[in-house]
Amino acid sequence: MIPNAERAGLRRGITLTEILISILILGVGLVSLATLFPIGLLRLREAQRQTRSAYLFESATADTAARGLFSTNSFAYADLLNVTPGLPVWFPNNTSPSSPNGFDPLTQDAGAYGPYVPYNAASPNVLQGVSVLQSAGYGLPFAYDPLWRFQTGIYPDWANALGLNMPEARFASGIASLLRQDTDGVTTTPSAHGLQRLTNFNRPSYTNALGVTFSIMPAATQVPLIFVSQEDIVWQGATESSIWPYGTAQSTTVSGQFSPVLPDLGLTQQNVLGIPVPTQDWRFSWMITAQQTNTFNAASFDGNIVVFENRQFAVDPSTGQAAGETVYEGVFGFSSKVLPLGGPGYGAGADRTVLIRWSASQTDPVVKAGDWIADVTYERSQQVVNNRFINAAVANPLNNGEWDNLPAQRCFWYQVQKVTPAGPDPNTNLAGGPYRSMVVYVNRKLGARTLLQNDGFGTPVYQNAVLVCPYVVNVIPQMFFVR
Repeated sequence: MIPNAERAGLRRGITLTEILISILILGVGLVSLATLFPIGLLRLREAQRQTRSAYLFESATADTAARGLFSTNSFAYADLLNVTPGLPVWFPNNTSPSSPNGFDPLTQDAGAYGPYVPYNAASPNVLQGVSVLQSAGYGLPFAYDPLWRFQTGIYPDWANALGLNMPEARFASGIASLLRQDTDGVTTTPSAHGLQRLTNFNRPSYTNALGVTFSIMPAATQVPLIFVSQEDIVWQGATESSIWPYGTAQSTTVSGQFSPVLPDLGLTQQNVLGIPVPTQDWRFSWMITAQQTNTFNAASFDGNIVVFENRQFAVDPSTGQAAGETVYEGVFGFSSKVLPLGGPGYGAGADRTVLIRWSASQTDPVVKAGDWIADVTYERSQQVVNNRFINAAVANPLNNGEWDNLPAQRCFWYQVQKVTPAGPDPNTNLAGGPYRSMVVYVNRKLGARTLLQNDGFGTPVYQNAVLVCPYVVNVIPQMFFVR
């Protein structure tokens, strides 16, 4: 007789409760394991961005120094190649900035694309150009961006001479929603005219109405090889039609064996000149925002290398401005508590706080932690600069020891560390509403702050501009030297 036979016969198997508990434990483990995949992909993408940013940083600093990209003479040289009858030069009479109708784009900015117009108190209504040529301070901030000009084919001086009336397409121009009157009572638009988008690479060639082609600057064909990261080979198929940077693929008979397994290393695509080229994916690109460190010394520039991923090269037809460079109202140093109590001043304890405000009829901007925004407040009218931004003869201790609202032209980059959810803007003192807003906290002390009314809402006296560009993945500060 087996003593435990009767007891063993009573156990009939695993119960339903045990099975459910086992499934629960297994499910929790699988869910936990599954969450590692998207996190891993995000970390991989970030590592790729940082690696490529480091590569582009080295490339940009080397190219800037070796090619003398910021040399004033390089802009003058570009003018010498503009010999096509009936078309203007890129920067008129740039070889002599002091001559009539000429200006140096690194220290002067025309009121419109064309000759620099100095400020004249007798003609206050003329859109005057800004000049810091006589100042011992910084030069004017600019966006050195030959790739955008090359990819879009937009050269406003040429196009306007031909009667095409193309947009100037300055970098980060225009407040998309808020063009209301500032609270100082002066009827002027916000100072969001955008940085000069400079290039000293002109068109490679030009063909007139008679079919005659003029060679302008053949070296400009190298622009897509200079301002991009070009080591990625595209895995192609026979129907591929989204080739960057030329937009639409054009097949050629130079080689024609498409493989779904191997990358296409043959010359199966044509560039804008119709020359067969290898198919490459320039996913990452760069430009530079900078200004002369001292206008009396044109050898050094204080700036940033701006790295883009999958950047747009187009003009928004609804605004006439560059696509992907949306500008909103920015209140830098936002706080409802303003000091001093008796009048306009600055937000207390808000040296890393930025409020972004836009019209409720617009789509909410996408701003996440880790993104980059920029203070792109820029005033082109010398009269407005004199009347609006120079408010005191001495530095204001409440404004970090600087003059109020200076500089009038700036491009300060900040990385977002924290974002509050977008919602209805609580400020009921603003005309033209309703508005929506969000508050972001940035990674460093603000370079300039917005002058605020002491009304309990922190209403800005003058509207400042903030750039939101989701294609910017890194901004690397750099001092450039041109010898």
